[in-house]
Amino acid sequence: MSPDRQSADVQTLTADTLEDCRIVLGKRYGSNYDIIDRQNIEQKYGLFGLLRKPAVKVWFVSKSRPAPVVFSAGDEESQRAIKDEILRRAGKNITDIQIAEISNKVNEIAQSLQNLPRPATEERIESIDRICELLEDNEFTKEFISGITARLKKEFSLEDLNDFAKVERQVIDWIGESIQVAGPKAHRPPRVVVIVGPTGVGKTTTIGKLAAQNVMRRKKTPNAEPLSISLITIDKTRIGAEDQLKILGEVLELQVRKAENAEDLKTIFDSIKNDNDVIYIDTSGYSPNDSENIAKLKSTLNVDGLRPDIYLAVSADKKARDLRNIMQNYEPFGYSSVIVTKCDETTCFGNIISVLSEKRKAISYFTDGQVISRNIQKANVVDFLIRLSGFTVDRIHIEDKFGEK
Repeated sequence: MSPDRQSADVQTLTADTLEDCRIVLGKRYGSNYDIIDRQNIEQKYGLFGLLRKPAVKVWFVSKSRPAPVVFSAGDEESQRAIKDEILRRAGKNITDIQIAEISNKVNEIAQSLQNLPRPATEERIESIDRICELLEDNEFTKEFISGITARLKKEFSLEDLNDFAKVERQVIDWIGESIQVAGPKAHRPPRVVVIVGPTGVGKTTTIGKLAAQNVMRRKKTPNAEPLSISLITIDKTRIGAEDQLKILGEVLELQVRKAENAEDLKTIFDSIKNDNDVIYIDTSGYSPNDSENIAKLKSTLNVDGLRPDIYLAVSADKKARDLRNIMQNYEPFGYSSVIVTKCDETTCFGNIISVLSEKRKAISYFTDGQVISRNIQKANVVDFLIRLSGFTVDRIHIEDKFGEK
């Protein structure tokens, strides 16, 4: 005889259909249960339980302890059974109707949150877009451009951002402030200048230009004592490098010597150091990825008492990625600053400005032609700013702000 509904052994379960009830009970008890009664009811759902739907309530008794519950995570029946099993084991007297109400309320809250108005995407600002286009046209790096735009958004009001002339003027100032120019250095004679860098950047020509600049400056200075200058080459890779330097030496009336290794360089240096004011050393050019030969070159320059000023020569027309690679792989030389060569072969300088700013390196000189007597200049911020393409540069303003005092 079936137990009465009021018996202590009788339990209840509510689900959408009788079959759903059987599925839940089967997963919980296997075949060890009996349904003793059932009733069609209306189940509340929706926010605050205002809506109703058909459901089935059953009364059942279990014949043994519940079988271990193994559920599949994906189907709805398993999810309902999991909820019921957790609540049953926790000893909570909560009906499936209440569980359904909770689930429905959670679902409706989630849906309401999805329907809330989303924050509008950041409004595009015309002046910033125009600045970004100008910087991209000048080949500034993405990192540099991001820094400029972030600073504009932080330091400018929306009203000021609508004044493009004001924005442009400030951006030019920020570009100028990012350029570090190497200052003069005090030296005890002899001053030793070494130029390193990849092949093809114009190291030998730059050596000649620096030497010619010193010679001509002394000739133009009344009553100035002539400088004693010597040229040394340790370039063993480029055919004709020694001959090129010798021609420069003849034009400038300077002696040129060649060192094959560190021992040769030490011997030459020791023999001329007391008789010269400046010694220029030309080096072999290697790929920035040729770490073995770069290390050998560094070892060759490791001469007691040499104390050189080492400059890295880089070409202005190199891509930012290549410039980073060159600067990184020549870092072991401890170069004091950078000489930017071949400025006449490009119209875009954002790449070199960006990478030098990123690497926190100063510029000493830039070259812009092949005439050794004049195509080299000490670096200055104004000359870089006036080369910006597409920008309206206030020459008087930048002269006042960045010109030599």
